[in-house]
Order: sequence, then C-alpha cells, then structure tokens
Amino acid sequence: HSIMQTKSRYNHIAKIQASFIICGALLYISVIGTQFKMMNIIANFESYSQHPGQLYYESNAATGQIMDNERRNNAKVSPNYKEIAASVASKWNLTAPNAVELLEKQFYKENDWDPKRDFFHFHHLYKSGGTSMSGVIDKTIGLPRKGKNFEGVLPGSYPSGDFNHEEALEDINRLLKQGMKREELPYRASYAHTGLRPVYGPEKTRTGEFFLKQLPHKRLRAIAMLRDPTDFRASNHAMIMCGLNYEVNKWNNEREQNGLERVCSPRDGLNVSHLVDRKIQALLEKCRKADEADATSVNYIAQPTVNKYQRIQCKNEVEGIDTLKHCRSAAHLLASPKYNKHYRSMFQGLMGRFHRGQHFGGTAYGRMNYGYSPAEESEGYSVQAVEEYTLEDLGGLDVTISGAGDGVGPPEPDFIWFGITERMQESMCLFYFQFKAKPLKKTPDARVQDCRPNSWWNEEDRNTVKEREPADYAVWRAANAIMDVRLTKMKMEIHDRIIAGETEETMPYVQRGCYNETFGSDGV
Repeated sequence: HSIMQTKSRYNHIAKIQASFIICGALLYISVIGTQFKMMNIIANFESYSQHPGQLYYESNAATGQIMDNERRNNAKVSPNYKEIAASVASKWNLTAPNAVELLEKQFYKENDWDPKRDFFHFHHLYKSGGTSMSGVIDKTIGLPRKGKNFEGVLPGSYPSGDFNHEEALEDINRLLKQGMKREELPYRASYAHTGLRPVYGPEKTRTGEFFLKQLPHKRLRAIAMLRDPTDFRASNHAMIMCGLNYEVNKWNNEREQNGLERVCSPRDGLNVSHLVDRKIQALLEKCRKADEADATSVNYIAQPTVNKYQRIQCKNEVEGIDTLKHCRSAAHLLASPKYNKHYRSMFQGLMGRFHRGQHFGGTAYGRMNYGYSPAEESEGYSVQAVEEYTLEDLGGLDVTISGAGDGVGPPEPDFIWFGITERMQESMCLFYFQFKAKPLKKTPDARVQDCRPNSWWNEEDRNTVKEREPADYAVWRAANAIMDVRLTKMKMEIHDRIIAGETEETMPYVQRGCYNETFGSDGV
C-alpha cells in the first residue's frame, strides 16, 4: 500500500512538471513569434525611413481597398503593390502571364512631365469624349488665353476636326519673325482627329514629321481617350455613319411641342427605323425639288444643293433599294457588310497597333472610315499579347517602342495620360494630378448627347460585339486596370502628403472628391 502511494505521488509530480514544460514551450514560441513580427515591423519602418515617398496601406486581395486614415496611422504596414496589382488584374480578367508584374510597375513609374520641355498631342478618336477633353486642355495646359487662342495650344488644333498644319506653321513663323527664339515658342499641346504616331519609320505621319521639324527642342508625348468598345461603335454608328442624333432631337422637339415627354430609348417608344424613314423621305423631297429646278432652269437660291452622292442615293431609293438599312438598328448594322468595312478593330487608331507582331499604321486620321483589318487575323495575335502590349505602351512603361523598329529606331512619343469616357470623373482626377493643373469646376460637355445611342443596343447586340472584337475589349480591360492602379497610387500619395503636413493650398491640383469628399479644390 505504501509503495502504491509513492508511485501515485511520483506520477502526480511528473504530470505537473510536464505541464510546466509544455507551458514554457508555448510561451517561448509566442515570444519568438512576436520577435519575428517586431523584426518585420522594424524592417518596414526602416524601409519607410529610407524611402519617405512610399506610403503605408493595408491591401485586401479581394477588393484592393485602402485603409481609412485612422487605421493606417495606427497600423503602418508596408505596401504590398503586388497584391493590389493581382487584385486589379483579377477584377478585369487579365490573362497575360506578366499582367500583375506590369501593373505593379505603375506604382514605381515616375511622373516626369515637364511643361518647359514637353509637348503632347491629343489624338481625338471620334465619339470618345475628345471634344470635352480638348476644352479641358484649353483651360489648363493652354492658359493664358490671348484673344481667341490659348497660348499653350498650337494653332491648327481643332476639337472636332483634322490638324491644320498650314495654320500651325503660320503662327510659328509669325512668332519667329517677331524675334522669338524657336526654343522659346510657348506651345505645350495640340489636339485634333489627326493622329501623331508613328513619328518614325515607313508609316510615319505627316503630323509627327511636322512636329519633329518645327519643334525639334521638344520631347514629343501623347495622351488619349478611349471608350467601351460597344458604346464606341454605338455612338459612331448613330452620329457619324447615320446622322441619327439630329433626327432624334428633331423628333423629340416635335413631341414637346405637342405636350409629350422626350424619349431616348426603344423601350420608351423611340422607333429608330421610323426616324430613318423620315430621313429618307426628306432626302427624296430634296432631290425632287432639285430636279424640278433643273427642269425649269429656275435657280432656287434658298434650296439646298444636292451632291452627286445624294442623287445616287435618291435613285437607289426610287428603285427600291434601302440605302440606310444598316442604320435601322444595331442588329441591322451587325448584319451589314458596312460593319466589317468600318467597325472592325477600331482601337487600331489608339496606339497604332495591337501587339508587337503588327506593323504601325492607321493612326493619322479617324473618321467613320476606320477601315482596319481585324486584329484577330494578324500574325502573332492573341488576347494575352494585346493585353501585354497595352499595359506596356498605353501604360507608358516601354520607351523602346518605335515605328522604325522596337529597340532599334528612336522611341515613339509615350503615353503620359489617358482617360476612359465611362470614367470621366476619375479620368479628370488623374489629369489634374498628372499635370499639376488647377481643376475646372465643370468638365466641358457641349457635345454630350441627352439621348445616348448606347441605349439603342440591347444585351444581345453587346454580346455580339464582345465576341467579334476580343482585341478591342482586351485593350479596354487593360486600360481600366491601369487606371485602377493609378487611382490607388494617387490616393496613397495624397494621403502621404497630408500626413507630412500638406494641405489643400499646397496641393491645388487635387480636385474635391478625388481623394475624399471633403479634401481638395472645388475648381475654377
């Protein structure tokens, strides 16, 4: 019995000792883990001290959101740009193997815009918001205003027209004759439907050659606007190809005179095909009056003339040919040969090519007659190749791109900014921040339509465009991803400057709402 008690006592003591050992081990592991964590925090702090321009944020792989100010101040975590880039790439369904890597590089890309050294050209693609953008350039980069012109904008620039080289040369020569040195010419920007790139190589544009000769002291650069590919086509179809915006406004004005509300969508009663019939009847009446005038040798001064193309159209209509069948609906356009003739791979005009396997070309002019060959049929095409090239070229990351041969010829003007029509407010935030320009109270919108043609295209029409135009949509997705990263980078930089003691007065180029609802300028 005594022996049994002794064994029991020893077992009890052994259990107590084992418990102490386990607790001690757990405590040791906890301490070591804390030390490693502290070492990581200290390392991050030292990194920040060495690079004060960097910012702290808490990345969320699902949303890429940034912490609010209070949490960021209390928990200074080193930025993980790669996580943000991965989140954005996933959001926009980018499949290029190096998409995350290229998006991450945007965080390290410096803003090297120099208003004294640089000159940028804005190639306005029809129906992409370019008229509004031209107005913004006038009132920011173009200031001061002198008479009808803006000093910083090269004459010959037109918000809705081709670049006038003769007008530009006349103004340049005027200033040179007044004794101004060429390197003192005040121009910082130009804009037109006329493209700039490529400046070098066999497909070089007249505009690029002109700038190299007349502004040799300037570093040529580029800015651009692009739009959802289906909306881009819808707007071009309605206004440029078919002239339907005028017909819709005229019809709605008649409705208002009869006490009816304006309607802009087929689901609300807008019959686009009926408006096409009205347009045709008006043309036939115009041809009839012109024929009467010719037959009687009467000169109707007030009667608009009929050109040869309109006469051919009238003749075809009389013979039973529906000359505007492609204008009656999106479905009619998509089934028409005119779609393949005018609306394939429309973003060819943006960068000059979709991927490195293509030759440069096609950016000089951009009316309804885009006339590009399908990018999907080009040698070396893949969605991944288009995404990669867009991230590099439109993203301003590759300065070896050249119309005379990548890495061989002189570099093409690089894109220092681009906007997206559907994201106009965010685009303007980045524009003002990029060019350190005082924000405008309101973005010019003189050409913005009340009745948007994209409401005439149903989901089936949109899906058809997505299936036909994977290259255009690859460009658009990559562009949106770049914009997401740049907006995040901008907000992080603004926050860091606020923490460093800067205010609205020291950052007048931050528009209210671009960082938060209370900080920033209300505009001028």
